Amino acid sequence: MSGGMGGFGWWPLLWSLILLSVLLIVGYGIYTHGRPPANEQTHTDTALSTLRSRYARGEISEEEFEERRRRLEE
Repeated sequence: MSGGMGGFGWWPLLWSLILLSVLLIVGYGIYTHGRPPANEQTHTDTALSTLRSRYARGEISEEEFEERRRRLEE
């Protein structure tokens, strides 16, 4: 009548799976917290690359380059 697992049935296994799921979700959240989204980082890298190219070609001054670089890295 008890399900064959020492009188508790499948409840210990079910609770273990729930606990494991919660721990995995929390761990994933901690792991990804604080990291910028991939597309945001790619956008910044592309913009910085373009800015460097414009500076190298002489299209912008050093002051303008530094100001824009500082804004991109914020």
